[in-house]
Amino acid sequence: MSWRRRDNNEPEEADTVYISGLPKSIKEDDLIKLFGSIGKIKMKRGKGRDRFQFFPVIKIYRDKDTGEPKGDATVSYEDPYTAGSAVTWFNDKEHFGGVIHVSIATKNWRSQAPPAGGGGYGG
Repeated sequence: MSWRRRDNNEPEEADTVYISGLPKSIKEDDLIKLFGSIGKIKMKRGKGRDRFQFFPVIKIYRDKDTGEPKGDATVSYEDPYTAGSAVTWFNDKEHFGGVIHVSIATKNWRSQAPPAGGGGYGG
């Protein structure tokens, strides 16, 4: 599942914020410190050996070729009201050495299209 800035007529993910304008040097701990200051960040259980640990639901988007951060991320909160507060508190404000943009995230349904073909009796 991927996320992006919300356009009109697209479903919102009310507990998740999309952040852009981040520096390339951003770390997950930086986002936890800032965005965790106003509410509880959602946690998910790890897999495999990490199944007994919980990790914050934060995604820093990276360039496919270089692996370097692109400057955008998502943070999910336990409470949708906190996500709305994050937009109010942090959107178009200076953090991490520059102005960041924060909005309620949407699911990018186009990237989740079902595979073509299949089924039916064809002819």
